[in-house]
Amino acid sequence: RHFFHMSSAETAASTSGGGGKERTLVRDTAVLREFHESDSPDLLVLYHHFRDRAFDCFNAREYHQQMERYYGSKYTAVEVVPRKMGPRGELGSEYLLVCLRHEKAEANTLCDLAFQVQRQFAGISMLLKRKCFVCNQLTTKKCSACQCAVFCSKECLREGWKEHKTLCGLVKAKGAPRVDKECLGIDLS
Repeated sequence: RHFFHMSSAETAASTSGGGGKERTLVRDTAVLREFHESDSPDLLVLYHHFRDRAFDCFNAREYHQQMERYYGSKYTAVEVVPRKMGPRGELGSEYLLVCLRHEKAEANTLCDLAFQVQRQFAGISMLLKRKCFVCNQLTTKKCSACQCAVFCSKECLREGWKEHKTLCGLVKAKGAPRVDKECLGIDLS
């Protein structure tokens, strides 16, 4: 298991978290750089442990399992936000930020990961590399039904369908998330 920890502050923002407690979020491009530079299929999705205050990664199977747990805990994907990191035009620089919100507004706090990629969001989010969940090839395609998983072709979607079917059904049943058209570039220097 690979853990990413936040380290030095580049910029800081202060906000209220759940229960009226104040906490400080720290932007740390080192975490994003480490995630961006990895080619491992086990590091396809970046997320933040709120309890542990650490970043970690999922492979495609773990991502599907976690998303299913979130849906079982009354979280719903509400938006998918494109992001780019690294040098302009660099292959593999595209990402999707999948944002989930709990049905009870008070359960949603400012998301550390969304903050790292310059998105203000209260809830939970996960950053997906635009790499196929089956063959790990770079792609701009995603599941057209749920918008929350990356597949490079119909063949790979078919091959990954057994694993993806439950999540796709959960997302569609609650309504597919809004897909943001604007893609912000994140400077990793």
